[in-house]
Amino acid sequence: MPRKKKSGPILGISALIVAVAAVVVYARRDRDEAPAANYTIAPVVRGDIVQAVNTTGQLSPLVSVEVSSQISGLVTEVNVDFNSVVKKGQVLARIDPSTYVQRVNQAEADMAAAEASATLVKLSAKRLKDLRDKDLVTQAEYDQIEAQLEQSRATLLTRKAAVQNARLDLERCTLTSPIDGIVIFKQVEVGKTVVSSFSAPTLFVIAQDLAKMRIIAPISEVDVWAVHPGQAVTFTVDAIADRSFNGRLIQIRNPYTPSEKQTAQAAQQSTITNFDGVIEVDNSDLLLRPSLTANVSIVVSKTENALRIPNGALRVQVPQSPDSPRPPPVPPSEESEDTSIVYRLPGGNRSATPEPVLVKLGITDNISTQVLEGLKEGDTVITGIPSRIEIPQRRGLF
Repeated sequence: MPRKKKSGPILGISALIVAVAAVVVYARRDRDEAPAANYTIAPVVRGDIVQAVNTTGQLSPLVSVEVSSQISGLVTEVNVDFNSVVKKGQVLARIDPSTYVQRVNQAEADMAAAEASATLVKLSAKRLKDLRDKDLVTQAEYDQIEAQLEQSRATLLTRKAAVQNARLDLERCTLTSPIDGIVIFKQVEVGKTVVSSFSAPTLFVIAQDLAKMRIIAPISEVDVWAVHPGQAVTFTVDAIADRSFNGRLIQIRNPYTPSEKQTAQAAQQSTITNFDGVIEVDNSDLLLRPSLTANVSIVVSKTENALRIPNGALRVQVPQSPDSPRPPPVPPSEESEDTSIVYRLPGGNRSATPEPVLVKLGITDNISTQVLEGLKEGDTVITGIPSRIEIPQRRGLF
């Protein structure tokens, strides 16, 4: 019977030879090729860049009028509600006129008494004048009646003014709309007592025309230099998140500080001053409503088909090895210009050595920045690196 050959030692030697060959091949490849770094990269592309100042404001009617009560009394009639369309002169509400009717009657009675008294004094003065001409009374008696005559005239004028005031208060019992518009605020009901003492309470607010609205938005002192009346504005509202609206900046209001003491207090509380920007909005379709919060972008500059890179590329600092290329120096003629160093990967190859490139920058939209010089379309730049990255070094097998 033939003996079987032992294959175990032969297979073991073969496996050892294959393992050694694999290690040699890996070591040669490791010496010839550095491992690729886990960079985040982006291509240099073209597109539109819109530089804008962003802020938040509130929509309000372009013209609104507060209807207040200048008298106190019980409200007996309310003819409108929220969103009621009103015409100029239309009655909004009435206050109980009983008290003011009595005041008119009292003032008219006082005026009638003053007129009678003035007539009597006038007749007496005429008689004394005739007697004085005949030298039958003294000059002192005549002067006294003349003074009484002037006093009666002044009293009569006072009583007439009192009548006018009483009639005016009676008219104020009827509250009317001063303009054509829509009621956007109402704070009165039948049976409520209106008290007008030191200030007139606001009962209604009438918006003249909601087809024309405005936004009052704060603009930081850091950004106010870049904006000016006439610039285009885009904004969104949370209620209609899928649509963008247009407007125009029409005014930048200077801040007002009443006193030096308040100026010092404001400086301690905040180091940034805000300027109110007034933005005019066309609301012909009446989609927008008063008091909605608007997310505003004031367009400062716009460049179409600009060469641009992500802003992350401007913040990258790639660790340098002794053999890495040095960043190019900034020429003295460009020190005052907006320049930066970015890192380009030749051919977009992650395993290639990053090349620092000096670029001249244009406008930014806080996401991308325009590149004026230094890169071309299709280049690849590094926009992010791992938190820890080692510079590849050549190493041998043994």
